[in-house]
Amino acid sequence: MLHDFIGSFDFFGFLAWFEAKTSHALPLYLTNFLNWTEVALSVAAAFATRMIPLRYLAMFGNAAGLAYGLGSGSLSSIVEYGVSLPLNAARARQMQKLIVAVRQAAETDLNIEWLKPFAHARQFRAGETIFRKGEKASEAFIVTEGEVEIPEAGAQLRVGDIFGEMALFTHDGARLASAVCKTDVELLYITYEEFEQHYFQNPEFGLYLVRLIVRRLERNHRRALSGLEAM
Repeated sequence: MLHDFIGSFDFFGFLAWFEAKTSHALPLYLTNFLNWTEVALSVAAAFATRMIPLRYLAMFGNAAGLAYGLGSGSLSSIVEYGVSLPLNAARARQMQKLIVAVRQAAETDLNIEWLKPFAHARQFRAGETIFRKGEKASEAFIVTEGEVEIPEAGAQLRVGDIFGEMALFTHDGARLASAVCKTDVELLYITYEEFEQHYFQNPEFGLYLVRLIVRRLERNHRRALSGLEAM
């Protein structure tokens, strides 16, 4: 029965009926204004160089386009902008939350909670080498269980520590040191490609990521100076 109904449904007939019913919902001058507003906002969004302003311009354009569709009886416009508006709103909200999380991370003691939603799990056994100095790097890691040793620096990494990110900023992308599992280890990793995607989509993301890394360098420098003083 449902198959018969679908088979007999005249989409174009319904479209013509819908447009005839709603074509005079708003005065012509107002529908034209909404149409040109959507066009202007779409053009402005194309010139936006930052992702969040682009999303907001797209949202306002979607709202104008949806109003135009409702006022003119254009079912295609209603569907297009009715779908695009919530999607753009959701993406803008995600970016804002990410920026807030990274800002909070930059203001605290190397808190990397903001990275976890974008990371993937991996496990290693005690004695295994995660990577070696000089190897080509493609990902950074977060320790979620166990201990990792950086032999060249004499450093011990524990739960919550991030490592392997520095090679992203070297000219040849090579590892600056090795990483060996001191115990059985569980890690989260995020690829450099994912790092770069967030960086290029959100300049704020890149800014606070660099701040995190600079703070890490400052901490390592202080440790090195403390070691020299102890000698």
